[in-house]
Amino acid sequence: MSRVVVGVDASSMPTAALREALSEAHLRGSVLKVVSVWSYPPLSAEERLLTTASAVEAETIERVGETVDRLRHEGHNSELTIKVDVRQGAPGKVLIDLAVGCELLVVGRRDRSRLRHLVLGSVADQCVRHSPVPVMVVPSDWERPDRSGDVTLAVGMDFSDSANEALRWTLGEAERRNAAVRVVHSWEEPMLVGGDLMMAMPPSAALEHDAEERMDRFMSALDVPDGVSVTGSVRRGPPAQVLLEAAEDADMVVVGSRGLGGFAGLLLGSVARRVTHLAPCPVVVVPSEKQRR
Repeated sequence: MSRVVVGVDASSMPTAALREALSEAHLRGSVLKVVSVWSYPPLSAEERLLTTASAVEAETIERVGETVDRLRHEGHNSELTIKVDVRQGAPGKVLIDLAVGCELLVVGRRDRSRLRHLVLGSVADQCVRHSPVPVMVVPSDWERPDRSGDVTLAVGMDFSDSANEALRWTLGEAERRNAAVRVVHSWEEPMLVGGDLMMAMPPSAALEHDAEERMDRFMSALDVPDGVSVTGSVRRGPPAQVLLEAAEDADMVVVGSRGLGGFAGLLLGSVARRVTHLAPCPVVVVPSEKQRR
């Protein structure tokens, strides 16, 4: 049976990622594996003797289990198979290892540092960089909106192999959840460097026309599943900002783990950090072929 894996922090038990993972497992008919990883805090020699691994794990299982049962009841997921797995070790490595062969890895995003710097929590960042399966990063304050219209999935497109993999995943998800897909491409004017190069740059209207024409050709050739509505959107601006604007009225944003052109460096560069850290909705990073195993 297919699996969805979600990482939870038993010390604070934020519920947004867990609630989203419950919904994703229900949608797929998958087993949900709830994983909490612990390590010994700084303890005195006496405290270390009194604190056994079995005691910590039993307490963690109880705490996680209570939250899972409450959310399961709230979401009417009584038929869902849920397994709680508590392990000692490095959280990122444990989650990545357990994600092998599953459909989706879900992790939460810490938002306390949002205004100070663009750094994901170390566990989420490690999972996004190294997971062999798609990773969903869920904002800590995320709640699914009560919309009367279609669910909308926005996917970043730069026409690279990685972006095409992300789009294929998005189309499959749209078919699964009766959602609409918005394919988003950005374009920018080249940076002005002065001198004669300024005379050689095409006007904005020509750049916009070229971007729209390329998107039209791409959309015309796209193989879309029956019943799925797909639209293309070409916007002017920095890639991260364009995707963040698209996220404002989307239920999910999807990006490939590698990019070229309009969304270059989605995994390791500034675009990835901004979108996964600042998007108001869940962001799914689809791994490249090289990451899969």
